[in-house]
Amino acid sequence: MLIVAVVFEFVPGGFDRIKAEVLDAIENSRKEPGAQIYDWAIDVTAPNRAIIFEVWDGQAELDAHFTHPYMDTLVAALSAANIRGDITHYSAEIYDVSGKRDMGFRLPTE
Repeated sequence: MLIVAVVFEFVPGGFDRIKAEVLDAIENSRKEPGAQIYDWAIDVTAPNRAIIFEVWDGQAELDAHFTHPYMDTLVAALSAANIRGDITHYSAEIYDVSGKRDMGFRLPTE
């Protein structure tokens, strides 16, 4: 199992210029075989920071993810955003994990 963590720092308004491409990628990526989680989030403490959190069954599924046309569109939008200066920083990391387990945390119901 692989966990992918990506963080983008945008200039104000920068994320909004690629939001349509992001939404399309989210909708389609979540349907891919081997995609357990594919989420983008805006950091509540830093509204110009977008975080991608993905969980994939394995490397083959992640590799296949980047062969879809909607990913070509997203990568092109991110590249254009970087060139025009909408992205000020980004990091992307992959974590290999052996499995998952429940935390055991439960919220009270009463």
